[in-house]
Amino acid sequence: MKLAVNDIKLDANDVTFAVSENTLDTGDSAVAIHNDTSVPVYLNKTLLNAIEAGASDIHFEPYEESFRVRFRIDGVMQEIAEMPKGFGHLICARLKVIAGLDISEQRIAQGGRFKMLITGTRGIDFRCSVLPTMHGETIVLRLLYLPEEILDLNTLGLEPEQIVPLKSAINQLQGMILITGPTGSGKTVTLYTLIKHINQQPRNIYTVEDPVEIDLSGVNQISIGERITFAEASRTIMRQDPDVIMLGEMRDRETIDTAIKAAHTGHLVLSTLHANTAPKAIPRLLNMGVPNYDIASTVTLVVSQRLLRRLDPNTREQIAVPKRRLLALGFREDEIDDNLVLYRARPAGNQTGYSGRIGVFQVMPVNETLSRMIAGGASDASIDDYLVQQGTADMRRSALNKVKAGITDIDEVERVLGFVENYHASPGHAEPHHEAQPVLAEVL
Repeated sequence: MKLAVNDIKLDANDVTFAVSENTLDTGDSAVAIHNDTSVPVYLNKTLLNAIEAGASDIHFEPYEESFRVRFRIDGVMQEIAEMPKGFGHLICARLKVIAGLDISEQRIAQGGRFKMLITGTRGIDFRCSVLPTMHGETIVLRLLYLPEEILDLNTLGLEPEQIVPLKSAINQLQGMILITGPTGSGKTVTLYTLIKHINQQPRNIYTVEDPVEIDLSGVNQISIGERITFAEASRTIMRQDPDVIMLGEMRDRETIDTAIKAAHTGHLVLSTLHANTAPKAIPRLLNMGVPNYDIASTVTLVVSQRLLRRLDPNTREQIAVPKRRLLALGFREDEIDDNLVLYRARPAGNQTGYSGRIGVFQVMPVNETLSRMIAGGASDASIDDYLVQQGTADMRRSALNKVKAGITDIDEVERVLGFVENYHASPGHAEPHHEAQPVLAEVL
């Protein structure tokens, strides 16, 4: 996000907004003042601060006697401000006007979108979600900005051996590629990166998204709205002579059936799915009503991913970690020796010691053997065992490689992935979670 504004001087008194590409002049009807600042200026400053901080979401939250603003930065919620409840309600009202929503309606969920015009030609899109709560309306803004220059397979965090089967899958003319993981795990960035790579080839590409987050030249992108649904768009695309179809999400049975049919009839389909690991995508599809033989014959590759915060290389510090904690996190005995150098984040001032995030991945190509296992009803545990036998790296191994490289720390691995399930502390020892000790006083 910071890449977008490095060359722009941000001024909260000189920004405008647009709804559906039309500039909206909301005027200055707010009369309340907080910290000597009016509602419009305070809101503008908050949005600009979020952009500069690299936030992915902004939360406006009413409570019984106060109103809170929080940013999600690098996947972690951070409280930014607290203010009188009345002032917060005026901020919500202004946001609803800017997003083109009904300000008189406060008992139903609403959704909208607007653009913050920083300069005459540069702007940031926001998606606005409004939900009634016990003490008023909670508003969450998602910053919709993905600079095209970051869409590179080599910068996502994939291991070199994971890129090979991924490129092989996206270069095929048909089949289905699924990106799995929880909300906020970077699935959309991975999808866009794959589409950008495919777009270098002479293929007709369609995407169905809710909403479109980055405009890719040469790609036919459809943004879902009130007049067109995922299922309708997916079905109609099949009459548009596509080669590649990207569906933002497998969200209903009709969409899934269309995707399966497209993959069967000579199209390459890419989509996302909520599953914890790559093998668990198979039972997830079964639960959604997809037969085993359809999964086995269409799915060519499954990617599971998470995001870990990167250490700030200018402030990180070297640490010593007890062996039992390293084992609990998944390190092998032969990795734990004097050559293993580990770092952790060191907060400085109002900084967390982290800067940005990087992905950790499990890439599962569906080869002939795995396809037969799926068709025969193999469980995700059986698929896991097969991947271990094949030496396929999982997300934990990907994460530990980044810990060893000094990119992230063990606290992040524990926060996102937890400890290995089959680890048991030795008798007489404490539980594995305990504070690592710094061994170097100076900043590395």
